[in-house]
Amino acid sequence: MSRPRPGTEESGGARGPAEATADPTALIDDVNSRIVQALSGHDAAELHAAAARTGIDVGETYAGRLWTGGVCPLVRRYPTGEALMAALTNGSPDALNAAIEVLAVVAPTAAMSFALEVMRIDLGGFTFGHDRVPFELVMRGRAEKIIKREPSFASPEILLDMLRRRSLAPGEIPKGKFAGIPVSALIACVSAGELRFDQAESAGLFSEHPALREGAGLLDALLKTHWFAAADGHDGDLAQWLAHRLAAAGYTPAVPALRELFTRQRRFLTSAGRNLLEIGTPEALEAAASPLSLEGVPINEYDRHDRQTTAIDALLRAGASRAFEVLAPLFEEQVLGSGDIRSESARTVLEKLTPAQAAAEPRWIERCLMAAHDRELGVTARALLDQLGPGLVDEAAARVKKRRRMAAARSTVKAPAGHLVERYRAGEHERVWEELLALDRKPPKALAAQAEAVAMETMERVRCGVEAVVARLRAEAYPFHKEARALVPPPLDALRSVKRLESLTGGRRLPLSLRAFYLVVGSVDLSGRADSFRHAPDRHGLKPKQGEIVNVPEKYPFMYLSHFDPLVILPLEEAVAEAETWARKERARVGMQAPLDLAISPGPSFKANPGDAQPEPVDTVRLPGPYADVELRRGRGGAVPFVEHLRGCLAWGGFPGLAGTSVRPQAALDALAQSVAPF
Repeated sequence: MSRPRPGTEESGGARGPAEATADPTALIDDVNSRIVQALSGHDAAELHAAAARTGIDVGETYAGRLWTGGVCPLVRRYPTGEALMAALTNGSPDALNAAIEVLAVVAPTAAMSFALEVMRIDLGGFTFGHDRVPFELVMRGRAEKIIKREPSFASPEILLDMLRRRSLAPGEIPKGKFAGIPVSALIACVSAGELRFDQAESAGLFSEHPALREGAGLLDALLKTHWFAAADGHDGDLAQWLAHRLAAAGYTPAVPALRELFTRQRRFLTSAGRNLLEIGTPEALEAAASPLSLEGVPINEYDRHDRQTTAIDALLRAGASRAFEVLAPLFEEQVLGSGDIRSESARTVLEKLTPAQAAAEPRWIERCLMAAHDRELGVTARALLDQLGPGLVDEAAARVKKRRRMAAARSTVKAPAGHLVERYRAGEHERVWEELLALDRKPPKALAAQAEAVAMETMERVRCGVEAVVARLRAEAYPFHKEARALVPPPLDALRSVKRLESLTGGRRLPLSLRAFYLVVGSVDLSGRADSFRHAPDRHGLKPKQGEIVNVPEKYPFMYLSHFDPLVILPLEEAVAEAETWARKERARVGMQAPLDLAISPGPSFKANPGDAQPEPVDTVRLPGPYADVELRRGRGGAVPFVEHLRGCLAWGGFPGLAGTSVRPQAALDALAQSVAPF
């Protein structure tokens, strides 16, 4: 039998919010008095039976409106209906708090009406005074229990309030009522952590909300989430769900918002990128491709790979030809196998490139052929070539061979005007080395002799500069890690060791710069001992803050230099030993044509304090290398020609890291610069 709806005569004349006064305590007292009045019309025996059916507990003793004892069943506290009515008439707190539930048994519609009235008073700004907390808090709890039995009688406003208090679960709200709750209120509820959106029932109810069935409503809701505006709050899952729905609907006006999430919010990196790819319009693909960085400058160290992957995928989907124009530099000879972010991106391109895209732009097939023999990219490139038709691959191979023949024909470099050594000594240091870099592997003999003479002259100047730096450091009591290794001249059999290294790395001569360094300079090690600096400030009355290593007066400028990337080039015998180990272990696995990444300098933490160094990338050169100068690949990223690296080191007194700080021994550096001849 259906229950009458609230608001009828049985409801006890419940008052609406418009009749509420400014005193919520008086309102609650008034509700209680009317509940007692409604109960007085029922027989005492009926009330006693109803009290037993509620099964609720009340206070055993009380003083005024404060409970002072424990709790016991209502029927034990008031063993008869007459006792209950007497307590109600006398205003007993425990009896009054149980009254609405007793009324729910004998007059459910009236109880529902009173429960709704209590909740409306609560919504109107009800606050609990200290001496009334037990009385009024329980009153609200009783009302919530009655409404929870049939929530369809409550307004969306009341249901939302119960949802915030977690006295009602999302799945307990009727769909029709849930649809009446404003979306902005629901978002605020989720953002404050009052409603957990990761519950399946929450997602189901949100998907049925009429305001979230169209793209405009979904986008409006996404823009109102805290995660979109400020990257905080508890509504991250809701924002992710809204973005997914927008992508599934293909709602293109949402592209700017999704781009914002993709490029700015790390939490949405993967999902927002997929959302943009799923929409797939030119604008969406352009947004997904926006973080691409061919220069290897990561947007964020922790997510650069994911952003690059999504951006490359989007660029390829936008068009194979356009993608080639942008991404082709990743496959240049100096980038292939470099091991930096560009090499990682090149591998991602090959992984994302489909056979259909490669066939649509044959130049991609040429790049695959160029990478097929690369140590790092070869496997991926060959796998893609295997999926293409033999005809396409053969045509691309013919074009690559023709291009190489033409390049070889143009690569013969004529000797520049004037003798190279004379021009170098006259001050054209950088210009002469630029011309040496343009030489191919087999220049004319006369030109090769000049080039080798320039390299030897350069390293003579480097050796003199290092000698001046080491002498000044010793005079200033710089704490060398091993002072005997600061500058070690080449051994007597240096030429034999150089030839041994060349035989181990493919039989080709070492680049002129590296070969001349080993034969003229030998090895350099300006690394220091951090413990020397750690104790020295105390001896001189200095008390730097923890972690502060540069706040040192000019009187003691050399005590902290080891923290600024000191120049270290490892000895030739260590290079030979590393090459022999590599030849025994690696060549059997990767083949005789594999290059060797030779470690020639340790990482920064080793240079600063070798005794307490952490595992980290080292500086390497790839052998066999170019004819004139080899690239030094820094362990922390980036590459620089070897000669240019040496120039930068000696320009800063052997500590190039000083370029990044404004606190440095400038006077000492100026003195050192005067003793280092330009090269």
